[in-house]
Amino acid sequence: MEMEKALAGWLGVPVPELVSFMMKSGMLLMLSGTILWIALAAHYPAVHDTMHNFRHALAVVPCH
Repeated sequence: MEMEKALAGWLGVPVPELVSFMMKSGMLLMLSGTILWIALAAHYPAVHDTMHNFRHALAVVPCH
């Protein structure tokens, strides 16, 4: 309920429940996708070295 109030205040108009649900779902999917990309596709050495064996075990994400 607080999210709907925050959106209504930010947008200046009341937000229907369906729109609020879609916005929250979109934010969750974007956050999940970002975390997966960082864990599986980033070439940053600290992340790559930590996830190296896991990436090879998946046999989906090449790293070489």
